[in-house]
Amino acid sequence: MPYHVWLRGKAAKDYWGNDSVYVQFSGTVDATGAPVYRIGTTSGAAVTIEDGTNAGLAGWGWNDTAFGAVADPLTFEVSGPQTIRVQVREDGLSIDQIVLSAGKYLTTSPGATKNDTTILQK
Repeated sequence: MPYHVWLRGKAAKDYWGNDSVYVQFSGTVDATGAPVYRIGTTSGAAVTIEDGTNAGLAGWGWNDTAFGAVADPLTFEVSGPQTIRVQVREDGLSIDQIVLSAGKYLTTSPGATKNDTTILQK
């Protein structure tokens, strides 16, 4: 089953050098079934809050693992609970929400890329 990961973040001083993290997972695989973006490896999916070169940043914004596009979905080797690890890529990023969705947010962001006010319920 495909999933999509979204993060809502805010870069310190709305500066592009403060807007990204690496995300790793306990059981993600690529289309051939090979492990990808796994915890405990040097592989990680970069999430950059600015949605493209010179797109700008303004307050809180949602983005995924693609830069300037909607990312390909993630798949997991087995069903059940998964662990997500978020690791600093650049200083200055605050994150307040992470969504891993197989439904409503599979192809659509939970909110805006800039000045977002969306607070999702569990």
